[in-house]
Amino acid sequence: MNDEWLKFKKYPHIGKPLTSKKDKGWLKDYIENPENIANHKFVPLLHRTLSQRKYRPTENAPKNSSGKRQRTVSDKKERHIYFPTHLDSNIYSYYSHLLTKAYEEYLENKPYGSVAVAYRKIPIGNGKSGNKSNIEFAFESFEFVENNKHRKLSIIVADVTAFFDNLDHRILHRQWKRVLNSTNLPDDHYTIFKNLVDNKYVNENELFKRFQHKLIIERFLPNDTSQKELKRKKVSEIYNMRHENVVAFCDKNEFFEEATDLIRADKPYKQGIRKKLNKEEKKGIPQGTPISATLANIYMLDFDEKVYSETTSRNAYYQRYSDDLIIICDQKDEKHFYQLIQKEIEVEANLDIQPKKTNIYRYELNKNTEFKGGLIKNEILNPNKQLEYLGFMYDGSKIRVKTAGFSKFYRTMKRSFRRGVHFAKSAHIPSDSLFETRLYKRFTHLGSQRRLKWLPDENSATGYSPSKHYDWGNFISYLNKANHVMKEINKDDTIIRQYRKVWSKFHDVKKATYEEIISLKK
Repeated sequence: MNDEWLKFKKYPHIGKPLTSKKDKGWLKDYIENPENIANHKFVPLLHRTLSQRKYRPTENAPKNSSGKRQRTVSDKKERHIYFPTHLDSNIYSYYSHLLTKAYEEYLENKPYGSVAVAYRKIPIGNGKSGNKSNIEFAFESFEFVENNKHRKLSIIVADVTAFFDNLDHRILHRQWKRVLNSTNLPDDHYTIFKNLVDNKYVNENELFKRFQHKLIIERFLPNDTSQKELKRKKVSEIYNMRHENVVAFCDKNEFFEEATDLIRADKPYKQGIRKKLNKEEKKGIPQGTPISATLANIYMLDFDEKVYSETTSRNAYYQRYSDDLIIICDQKDEKHFYQLIQKEIEVEANLDIQPKKTNIYRYELNKNTEFKGGLIKNEILNPNKQLEYLGFMYDGSKIRVKTAGFSKFYRTMKRSFRRGVHFAKSAHIPSDSLFETRLYKRFTHLGSQRRLKWLPDENSATGYSPSKHYDWGNFISYLNKANHVMKEINKDDTIIRQYRKVWSKFHDVKKATYEEIISLKK
């Protein structure tokens, strides 16, 4: 077995980070011994809430002078993410590796083995290197539509409500045993399962407040930038942690001596006692651990098998990307498939379909032999609402990247420039520089190429030598790849044309930012 599951990251948590140089040997020996894991005491997860602003037009929003519907800020979308400690993360990663292997072996000869596409390494094939991403998976769905334009098609796109938060523990336990081909979970696997369903965690903000006067930071040794040391320092605000290079909130022993009161858990765990206390049945697993995604695919095995069987028997198409699924069928079968996924999700999988994100689209050839359609609501077709799936929009002839992706990109760009203004306000920073190279690299085509990083090297004739790391590109890289893949259907550079204004918008923001900095310095 290779060691691709073994990862060394540096996010702040309870306990110092691990390093490949010092910890790889004992870490492998410890984690690969099932007896160790069966008796392992997990540290509580670190809970963080991620908020994303929604800036969308309401259904009946009036149009402005340019014909676009006016947008309003709606409720923020919140995601609850849980981070394990560095040791626990590698334990989860190892067992995710084992379960992924068992899952792939289980599906190897199953006809429905290819319908679940998220979190799996599925080769692109056709002589091309690399694995498929959401771009290729979306293309496969649109390609099915393209190849069946002679039919009257219905397309159902559904989203499961709070997927990870609502997984039924009994179903998860049963499916876990199923892929391991075991009547009982081995002790080490059961320890992992039990820890996930118990879900003990600590809120990040509370942990910061408790230890902010003595956080563990990393610094270079005085007069020696080749070596680092760990020190203690007070940090006034949580958003300064990255700037101060905080590597840990505290030691593990410190936490259990000083902060066990911060541990949160939905007790009691036993179903019978919860019933007596009129508490709802305990559900869900934390989202964010290295094993969560693997378990999500395992959990949906019965659903995938049933829906695939039905779609195959009716010459339809089914694909599931985590909690997003798409079914493409004849319009006469639309009701059958909608009721099928409702039953299989709500009754068999004990989950809920998200009504707001479950859409039905209909497409067919019109009198001019044009393939047209749109969203169906109350049996009324809305041609202004076209098929959306995995970040793309399809109108029956062309595929484009959703405008929401560009909105997020521009917001991030503006926020990065705003940081330049923030630092310019600081009296102790004399420079007016916006670190332009970094901004160009992140937000324009100049940083879109995947390149090997070169580092300064005094012994090299050029002054630089190649490292083992790469610049992986930016959003423009993603758009270029999407354009290349979707070109088979688009027949032109539709997606490239979508970002033709990025360069000018970048420079407009840059100019406005410098003007603001100059006015602040006067």
